[in-house]
Amino acid sequence: MPTTPKTSPFAPDVGAVRAWMEEMIRALRFAELVVAVVAFIARMCEVNRELTKKLAELRRKRPRSETLERLQRQLLLPFGNLQASNEQPAAQTEAARPTRSRKGRHPGRAAFPAWLERVEVKNAVPPELRNCDICGTEMNTVGYSRCEILNVIPARVVVEVRLDERVACPKDDTIVSAPTPPAIVERGKLGDTLIVEATCDKYLEHTPVERQCTRLAREGVEVAPQTLGRSVAAHIDLLTPVARLIEEQTRAPGLLGTDATGIPILDPGVADGIRTGAMWCWTNARWVSFFYSQSADSASVRRFLGDVLARTVQCDGTSVTSFLERAGGKRPGCWSHGRRRLVEAARAGDLIALDGLQKIAAIFAIEKESKLKGDTAEQRKVRRQEFSRPILEDLRRWIDEQRERIPPKTPLGHAVGYLHRQWKRLILFLDDGNIDATNNRRERELRRLILGRKNWLFTWLDVGGERTAAILTIVATCIAHDVNPRRYLHLATRLIVQGWPNQKLRELLPDRMLVAHPELYVGEGAADNLPSAAA
Repeated sequence: MPTTPKTSPFAPDVGAVRAWMEEMIRALRFAELVVAVVAFIARMCEVNRELTKKLAELRRKRPRSETLERLQRQLLLPFGNLQASNEQPAAQTEAARPTRSRKGRHPGRAAFPAWLERVEVKNAVPPELRNCDICGTEMNTVGYSRCEILNVIPARVVVEVRLDERVACPKDDTIVSAPTPPAIVERGKLGDTLIVEATCDKYLEHTPVERQCTRLAREGVEVAPQTLGRSVAAHIDLLTPVARLIEEQTRAPGLLGTDATGIPILDPGVADGIRTGAMWCWTNARWVSFFYSQSADSASVRRFLGDVLARTVQCDGTSVTSFLERAGGKRPGCWSHGRRRLVEAARAGDLIALDGLQKIAAIFAIEKESKLKGDTAEQRKVRRQEFSRPILEDLRRWIDEQRERIPPKTPLGHAVGYLHRQWKRLILFLDDGNIDATNNRRERELRRLILGRKNWLFTWLDVGGERTAAILTIVATCIAHDVNPRRYLHLATRLIVQGWPNQKLRELLPDRMLVAHPELYVGEGAADNLPSAAA
């Protein structure tokens, strides 16, 4: 009587399987053969799916896209006859789509901003074409056709020679010299404009100081990275009082949001020479503050918030901020984090997770429609109560059903468990139109740090982390107020260096500078309708 061969789906013994199949055929046991082969193929498919998932995780830290449409395409079986009957193949879907012509719909080339300087370059008719083909008379200029092309004038590295005047009295030996003008670095070899540009290049364009020095070397100028780095540090120290005022504005009453990420700290005092600090990002309306701490613990959150802890702070599901609820505050959750575990479960091959993702997608669709229609906070609350609440009630029933069926240690079990534990926080956005459905804004703000971290790799000691937080605070708040951060840094630095009084330091905040200097505006629409500064 044939016996089932003992083999593994990871490394099957092909010879043993072939001999077993031949023995089954001779015994005419076809039904058992088909059942065994199908079970063996199913097990190999399961193993292949696990290996594919591990390979994807090794190739990239985070998947490129978590959209529902992409997940559904990834989970389609490769066998055409196993597709759902109500789904059409992609080729038929594309063929059924009506083709739309772009003819007559193109708006044409957009005009360049009116405030940009125009440099006229005359394109003269060549001498051989200036004579008339009919009578041979030289033709006169009757006008020019205008064509605008965007171009750039490359920066020049120059040596600024300052001539300090000395005056002498003709009647005695009295001599007076012009006082040395103030600068970011007193008696330094680098000019203020170069230092501000270096700061902007590092924290706006994420260009490390060493790479900037290499660029200067190509121009024939040797500047040591230590010299440029210390100058940038002095510049940030000069602007730190402005960053502290922005921090106060962020801490003021209002809806707060926060998230944190790590920042490598170069420290000779530790065993490996490098340790990881924490950078918190806090937002309150258009105010953004980065706050450095040695670790992302609850003490760092308390240091930022101060004595008032009964606040509404939107964040992810971390336990670090749980003390806010015990102090009487609220912690609205993040639906992007809530769906992310369902995405991981779906990528692991669990099709049940797609049901939850589709329900959550409806919530995001309602939020998108609210944004497109420009809802106020009260209108957004009404819309959520009418449309989002029934969806969430259905999702809650789905979660309860899956918790009874799905083992908690599986990927889907982890996803459902997270939604169950965070449910009270996740639904807080229904009752307040000012609360976002996600914490995505804080994650977007942290990208400035993350992109820079990938280039300049680390910072020096805790003071370097604090300086990084200060300059990112100013840059992020400028961008949130539609202020050109590079122009702002040049203007604010010049005013502070020239002796701007401390009692008027609030006048250097981005919102007030925008009112005083409308040329800093880089948002949509005209700068004439800018709001007045707050008193």
